[in-house]
Amino acid sequence: MCTAGLVVVGPRASAATLTGALWSTSKTTDGATSASYTYSFAAATSAALVKITMTVPTGTAGTPTVGAVSPATIAGGSVTLTGTTLTYSFTSATIIANEAISVQVNGITNTTTAGNDTSTITTDSSSGAVDTGTSGTVTFTAGALTSLGWSASSTTVGATGVSYTFSATTASIGLVTTVTMTVPPGTAGTPTLGTVTPASLLGGTVALSGTTLTYTGISLTLLTATAISIQVKGLTNTATAGAYTAEIATETAGLVGIDSGVTPAVSFTGPLSVTAPGSLTWALTLNGLNQSIADAVAGDQQLTVSDETLTGAGWHVTISATTFTNGAHTLPNTGTFVLTGNVSSITATTAPTLACTLSCIPPTDAVTYPVAITTAASSPSPVSVYAALANSGLGGILLGGSSAADPFGWWVKVPGNAFHGAYTSTVTVAIVSGP
Repeated sequence: MCTAGLVVVGPRASAATLTGALWSTSKTTDGATSASYTYSFAAATSAALVKITMTVPTGTAGTPTVGAVSPATIAGGSVTLTGTTLTYSFTSATIIANEAISVQVNGITNTTTAGNDTSTITTDSSSGAVDTGTSGTVTFTAGALTSLGWSASSTTVGATGVSYTFSATTASIGLVTTVTMTVPPGTAGTPTLGTVTPASLLGGTVALSGTTLTYTGISLTLLTATAISIQVKGLTNTATAGAYTAEIATETAGLVGIDSGVTPAVSFTGPLSVTAPGSLTWALTLNGLNQSIADAVAGDQQLTVSDETLTGAGWHVTISATTFTNGAHTLPNTGTFVLTGNVSSITATTAPTLACTLSCIPPTDAVTYPVAITTAASSPSPVSVYAALANSGLGGILLGGSSAADPFGWWVKVPGNAFHGAYTSTVTVAIVSGP
């Protein structure tokens, strides 16, 4: 809610780095067939993309097929495997900076060479590479951990002081010197060791680097079918909502893998919120003619939406306003307050420019502009000024902005016969779940 006041007186740069690049696999056993590889990241550059390439370990094989792909604008493409590169090609689609992208490839046969592997992910336009980035590590081993799981003491995005607990059952006999556990991109904090079982596995230290927690300083021969559990405290959750699996791997000296596996996913969620200007301001000089004026304050020309709920229900931003009042004088309730995606024309039909903050699935807006807000002395009716259809508008979104092509335009119409003085109105901005 804010108080609004009206005073009336007489060539493309070099490729950028993808953020949050993550590669995960449904199977981590050497030579496993019918594995699914999922690549997710946020674009760094706005561009019309036509393909995404993703490197895989030497010896990867299979007949790849396309699984789940988001956003919908790049879905419906095809995938090929040539040497150590998967190429997902699709009809040209414009991706904006910080837009979240995920590509799943099914039908993969894992490399038969054990090891720790990363993937280089590159987005391409018809002119060549746009963004590139390197994912965290996936560990391939001969043995497969069973009874895998991980949990978090809090699943709210950005929560601090969180504990993660990783559990699994060994499949092989081996001298374990290191256990690695992956975490979501953006996980932070100063990790400390919590409860560990079996007790003989205690004695090591834990460190966080990128998307991997590494428990070292141990030396214990684990037998087949040994249940292990490692709790890590002092973590800060990722700021990006999503469902994240964890890969757990036991290793011996020289980081040689013994067993590995992938846990079921844990979902991190947050609130649905909108941030609006704290106040709005207009000022003009009466001249006997009807006039229209937009709020010219740069910081007022935007709204920020955050949908971290993971429901995909969509949302809509509503605005209501009380009658513009100057003592005993008022401005008409109908036709006075108008919203557009423009600060130069009150009749502009463009929507406010949208941009992702951190990462997002851009909203599909169903609102027609300009939007007229009918004011009322009390209990004014809210009007939808921006809407995200179902399965869109997830993440952090900026609407408008003073430097955007189409800023958020707050307009007031002042009749030529208005009395001079300061008019005020209480403007309420809200966000409601559902398109």
